[in-house]
Amino acid sequence: MSLVTKWLSDLRKKMTRSFLGENMSYSSYGLVGECIAMTSILQRGYGCAMAQQDGCDLVCWDRNNIDTGNTFLVQVRSCQLSRNHKNRLHFQLGMGGTKRMPTRQDYDILALVATEQRTVFFMPVYSVNCKKLTKTPDFFSNPEIEIESWKKTIEALNGKHN
Repeated sequence: MSLVTKWLSDLRKKMTRSFLGENMSYSSYGLVGECIAMTSILQRGYGCAMAQQDGCDLVCWDRNNIDTGNTFLVQVRSCQLSRNHKNRLHFQLGMGGTKRMPTRQDYDILALVATEQRTVFFMPVYSVNCKKLTKTPDFFSNPEIEIESWKKTIEALNGKHN
């Protein structure tokens, strides 16, 4: 390993630790994920606000078609790389103490946030078919993942609203 490669590797590790915060609480960590998801939604041209409710983290709406009245409830699930299983991101998708499957009564859009990559993958709630989901960091490395998944999710939900 060259000196430059080692230096870059050490720098990445330091940046990751400082971003994650060694003493960060779970609620603060969840807030980081919500802010990343909110930023992505705003970048898609939608309005977005935090919703301080159990089971729903964000509310978003199409600012260009405000007359349609389409608003969507967003549940954010964020995670960091697993310390036990390297190269894995584990998302808990179940709802409540019994970890039941979510429905449209819970929320409309699920936002999976890989906080270290600061990337979001969106999906409609009716596409959730498991209580736990594991992804690799490579899944979030596609630079178009946010745009593509948001577009597909909104198209699917608008088809269901009509």
